[in-house]
Amino acid sequence: MGNKPLKVGLIGLGFIGKIHAQSYRSIPFCYKNPVTLAKVSAVLRTKTGGDQDLLETLGSPFVTTDENAFYDQGLDIVDICTPNALHMKQAVTALNHKVHLYIEKPLGLNLAHARKIAAAARSADVLSHTAFMMRYFPGVRQAKAVIASGALGEIYNFRAQFFHNSYMNPQRPISWRLQHALSGGGALADLGVHMIDMVRYLLGEASWVQCRTRTFINQRPGSPDSSKLVPVDVDDWALCIIGLENGAQGNIEVTRLSGGMGDRTHMEIFGSRGSVMFDTKDPLHCEFYDQKSKQYHIGDLDFPLPEGENETSDLWPPAKMSLGHFIDAHTACIYDFLQHIQSSKQSPLNFDDSVKTQEILEAVYLSASRNSEIIQLPLN
Repeated sequence: MGNKPLKVGLIGLGFIGKIHAQSYRSIPFCYKNPVTLAKVSAVLRTKTGGDQDLLETLGSPFVTTDENAFYDQGLDIVDICTPNALHMKQAVTALNHKVHLYIEKPLGLNLAHARKIAAAARSADVLSHTAFMMRYFPGVRQAKAVIASGALGEIYNFRAQFFHNSYMNPQRPISWRLQHALSGGGALADLGVHMIDMVRYLLGEASWVQCRTRTFINQRPGSPDSSKLVPVDVDDWALCIIGLENGAQGNIEVTRLSGGMGDRTHMEIFGSRGSVMFDTKDPLHCEFYDQKSKQYHIGDLDFPLPEGENETSDLWPPAKMSLGHFIDAHTACIYDFLQHIQSSKQSPLNFDDSVKTQEILEAVYLSASRNSEIIQLPLN
């Protein structure tokens, strides 16, 4: 390799910022002869002084609350891990400095923000990538290869579920994820956006959507030590029906109140010649049913990925170095972006692509606000 590690500037060091930092740090451990390395060289956050042990493991990067000082560090990449409402301003600032840009999903607070970010990235002529890390599960990429080969025949329908249970406790205090002005939405914007992206990645673009949402816990404490309740104005649950340009139809159901279920992501796709199923209980494989032979196939499948996709074996950390499939997927997503930077090629997950996912997200919320009206795509 021989090149100096790319200098990463991390904006935000909350939960997801720590996951991204761990991923950059893990690359030399997870990959034999990595094509490039990246080092967190600077951190921009709202206050300094915390997480000292963590920062030392990252090589003690420069930490500041001063945006100008942050960009004075000669950064190659900026990685934005902040609440959704901050993405647009922070992205435009980063792009004015002509750095490559990685943003945690969703790309923006809303479609207008996402479009502005994508336009700024085009004008800056830099490389971009969005953290839709679920595309990188080996089982999902297997499913992509099966579908791309035509083995399922005509796609008839699909169903996708993403269940999460960390908001079950009604005494869990309010946070930015529960406030529309900061998040842009609830379960749909947080979890459903992943499933929307998965549908697009595996099956193609949408032509119309229909959606219902519901908020079950309408008030939460304003802080951990407060008995004062404040309103929750985002969805706890959503059910969407999506019609695709290829004629297939299916549904996405998401919730952050799946008591006892824990985290579960499940997707099934049915066609005229078979079906394919993916579940995060086994993130390494999909299950392919061949209607002709009437057999299920699980394990290594002999279907090549479409042209333009980096091989899964070049992205997914080996089993002995696994940090768990959640961090493994983030690491694979980041390492894919680094490989595109190394080869000076735009990523398939660039911001223009992510705008299409954000457009569907906006459309399903619009449908829910109009009593499940069918919304045609594209939006104006």
